[in-house]
Amino acid sequence: MFKELLAVNEYPNLLQQPNAAFTAKLWLLLKIYGVLFLAILFIAPLIIAADNFVVHVLHFKTINKVQHDSMRHFFQKLGYWKAFFYVGLLGPLLEETIFRLPLSLKKRDIAFAFSAAAFLFDSFLFKHISSPMLNIGIRLSISAIIYLACIFNIPNGLSIVDYRFRNQLIILSMCLFGLMHIANYSPIQWPVIWIYPVYVLPQLLMGWAITFVRFKNGFFWGFALHCIINMVSVMLSAGRI
Repeated sequence: MFKELLAVNEYPNLLQQPNAAFTAKLWLLLKIYGVLFLAILFIAPLIIAADNFVVHVLHFKTINKVQHDSMRHFFQKLGYWKAFFYVGLLGPLLEETIFRLPLSLKKRDIAFAFSAAAFLFDSFLFKHISSPMLNIGIRLSISAIIYLACIFNIPNGLSIVDYRFRNQLIILSMCLFGLMHIANYSPIQWPVIWIYPVYVLPQLLMGWAITFVRFKNGFFWGFALHCIINMVSVMLSAGRI
């Protein structure tokens, strides 16, 4: 299992995925979830040690507490079920569309990825627009324009080119996914930005695990694993389990 995870260059071709049985795919998903859970438990002391180093040696504010406070505020603002929907379903759908869907190198998948990225990051640009309908309407319009621009400008045949840069694209996708979660620790203390990657080690490992499942089982199985991880995290944060 560990050898398969590490051998990025041996991940299956997304255009020639074997048609494995449902039970085999489900078993793989559960095994990967178990491995990821154990890996996160293993690195948890490292994150705690990093936070103690930030507070007691570097004399900055605790970084872990920022994320905990942010999650608590998020639950208070939206309520449990709405927060559960955003974190457990909508968030994984957007993130999987951005980071894992375009790994097929199909024009349509790349277009969906760029349009989803625009929709996600436009929320920061247009957060001053108080009307929800107007806000979403503007963001959807921009996403539609970007989708069409990609469809008309990205060349055909990217998915059947030689895979000279395949490994680099896979690793870049994993890293960008993990490092994006540094935003969860806003406001960021920029003098110690160099230590923030330690705090997102769980997300970096998570990106690796989901990418593996995406290549072995398909896009929707990777999405399912992402949903399970986030849903369990939400329930733990809310004290439901």
